[in-house]
Amino acid sequence: MKKIVAVLVMVAVVAGILAAGAGYLVQQKKLKELEQQVTQAEEMFQAKDYDGALQLLRRVESAGGTLRSTYLMGKVLYAQGNFLEALRAFDRVAEKAPRSIFMPEILLYRARHAYDNESNAKKAKEIFLRIISEFPDSDAADWALYYLAKMSYDQEDFKQARANLEQILKRPDSPARDDAEFLLGELNMNQLRSPEPGPDDIVYTIKKGDSLWKLERELKVPADLIMGINNLRPNALTVGMQIKIPKVNPSIVIDKAKRTLTLKNSGTFLKKYRVGIHRVDSRVPAGEYTIQNKLEKGTDYADPQTGAILKAGDPANPLGPRFLQLRRDMGIHGTNQPELVGTYTDVGWIMMNDKDLEEIYALVRKGTPVSIKGKNALEATSGNKQ
Repeated sequence: MKKIVAVLVMVAVVAGILAAGAGYLVQQKKLKELEQQVTQAEEMFQAKDYDGALQLLRRVESAGGTLRSTYLMGKVLYAQGNFLEALRAFDRVAEKAPRSIFMPEILLYRARHAYDNESNAKKAKEIFLRIISEFPDSDAADWALYYLAKMSYDQEDFKQARANLEQILKRPDSPARDDAEFLLGELNMNQLRSPEPGPDDIVYTIKKGDSLWKLERELKVPADLIMGINNLRPNALTVGMQIKIPKVNPSIVIDKAKRTLTLKNSGTFLKKYRVGIHRVDSRVPAGEYTIQNKLEKGTDYADPQTGAILKAGDPANPLGPRFLQLRRDMGIHGTNQPELVGTYTDVGWIMMNDKDLEEIYALVRKGTPVSIKGKNALEATSGNKQ
């Protein structure tokens, strides 16, 4: 009898083990299917199909969900502007796994919400500093430094803003690098254009016979820049007047893949701008150029559809009011369609916002080197001409 009982117990144990194993396999299969759906939702999120991503994530959540699905739902809701529901989703992740890999990003969302939507700079700063302290090697820490730099910039604490931005730029692969460079460019340009002399600037005393054009020729600094910095009129120089002359040796690098223009001074980063690039790669060939001419009223534009000529200076001219000529049939120009800046376009060659082009126009001169690098990313992706 005892042997029979022992056998029955063993059979029951084996059956239990088999049932548990089968249940585990079923559970694992379910989790795998949910993760596949979350991956699909993440792809929709990257493509900005927020409604589709949210619909799929709600189905995943109703089936039990995962930490990743709840976190991603928070991101989607935040992108849609549904901030409170997004924060509730982030709270659920934090409650389940307070040390999960999602926590740095969740804290970053909370800090951004405090700053952008609650106008609570103190709360935002505390959270940003917490991210840097608790997760110093995370991407979120770099973004926290960037937002702290923005806060310092808005408060005109430019020294602290610069320190935070330069810390980000020590990491070549930082996801916040581009944004940091754009903001650092604003700081650099403000410093350059300030009438207050810096350690590398010249304080020049006007002598008899001086003119702006003479100073431009002798000091190799554009007259437009001298006038702008010192708030001068062309014929307003008086003997004994002291003016700031910055040290300017500009060069330009254009990245066709990233659609950016980087302005350098003596080889050192000065400022980065977004540009539009013609969608046909061969229209803006990579290579080394120089500015051949500065056309302050722009250049004529031939409409490719009608053949009509829009003269330089015409407000309808899509090449804008300024033109930096790189060769006979190519240049850097403005636009009357600023929404195209940062895209691949069918208009012109290298397109900038008029305000940005005005800023560069005052700094460069004939002979300024221009390096065009990379390949049109649109064509690189499609593999053929557009």
